Amino acid sequence: MIDAELQDWIDKSLNETATEDDAVALEKRLLADSEACDHYLNAVNLHSSLRRRFSAEVERVSLPRRKFQLGFAIAASLALIAGLISFWLIPNPPIAAITQVVGGYGDSGKAFRMGELVKSGPLKISRGLVRLDFLNDARITIEGPAEIEVMDEMRVVLHRGVVTATIPESAIGFVVDTATTHVVDLGTSFGVSVSDEGLTNVCVFDGEVEVSSSDNPNGRLLTQGQAVQTTKDSGTVDSVAYNTTQFENAWPVNSGVLQTTGSMRFVSPGPDFHPGNFEDNEHIVVFPERREFVPDEVIRVDMVDPGQYAKSRFKDKPTLLPEQRLTSYLLQLNAYPDGKNPNRRRSVRGQITFAQPIVGVIMANRLLKESEAIFGIPNVDYPGARMIEARPEGDQRQGFDSVILAADRRTLIIELRENPGNLDQFRVLVEAE
Repeated sequence: MIDAELQDWIDKSLNETATEDDAVALEKRLLADSEACDHYLNAVNLHSSLRRRFSAEVERVSLPRRKFQLGFAIAASLALIAGLISFWLIPNPPIAAITQVVGGYGDSGKAFRMGELVKSGPLKISRGLVRLDFLNDARITIEGPAEIEVMDEMRVVLHRGVVTATIPESAIGFVVDTATTHVVDLGTSFGVSVSDEGLTNVCVFDGEVEVSSSDNPNGRLLTQGQAVQTTKDSGTVDSVAYNTTQFENAWPVNSGVLQTTGSMRFVSPGPDFHPGNFEDNEHIVVFPERREFVPDEVIRVDMVDPGQYAKSRFKDKPTLLPEQRLTSYLLQLNAYPDGKNPNRRRSVRGQITFAQPIVGVIMANRLLKESEAIFGIPNVDYPGARMIEARPEGDQRQGFDSVILAADRRTLIIELRENPGNLDQFRVLVEAE
């Protein structure tokens, strides 16, 4: 039975606040209770994975020497016990954790919960989005209805549904199999979908993958902006047009965007991409830029605190210090003449919530240019200014843009107004995962 006392001992152990008496009590409980051991090891696995992910951002507080030595001895003892128990009692330990859920439900109607641990075996999702982070830092987002089988931390089998994957160097070689296709990651981000009729689509957002099938056993190399298709009745790997539409729900979650509402659209850039060439009258478009990047210089931004964006003097702009790991996104409304009233002013509203805190937003044209070389596509020319036009204080006229950073520091509430032929654009900097 998992009781509050046991959970308290485990929490203190993981947070390095356990006293000597707490450690002894926990050790006795683990040796005498296999259910407690299972619960403890699940907590250790999840804690270890999350700690690796966030260790760069955590500022540790030094403990007195005696407490440090005691904590080290307790941790070593518990690690030895955990290893022995894991070897003898838990043949199928967790290999991934559910880190994001957006309306995700299993086939029994039970909602998935963040923090749940995943072992090897089948996983069914009736609807919604579920993101899995593996112990090797690979991560996949599954969009239901989907049936997937988690084989180990380096391989999954997709029977139907949509999966997007982001694979770091620590997990190069990660495999997504379907009934007709074998997809091997070579350090990249990609999407795989399987229809009810057995049609498999593979789309490479970034980097490279190798795709093979029964008729192409030696594999075919795909790079950014390429896509292929296989069918249940044919073992050939056929090239198709690069189109990320079917991945636009799952890919944002995989890229650190927890949720969007209103007229928002998430688009993965392809080869020869230029944001200014992507026109859309109906949506605020979100482009992922640099991921988990550590700038080596101070970055000047327009906004860091919750509230509504207002113009400020250049010398008063807040700055972000270097050596902070960041992920950047570019948001824009690029209107164009269309319809019966082609030159009418466009007004688009939306809301976006990131999985990690927003540390800065860049609005002004000058700052966008400064940050382009760091986060964006260098040497790209725009026909004119592309700033957010905030309402001047006391001005009651219509037609200004509005960007509000919510109190949670993860959500932006946006309304952009633009005439065809003009471009509203701003850059969002988020803590890297």
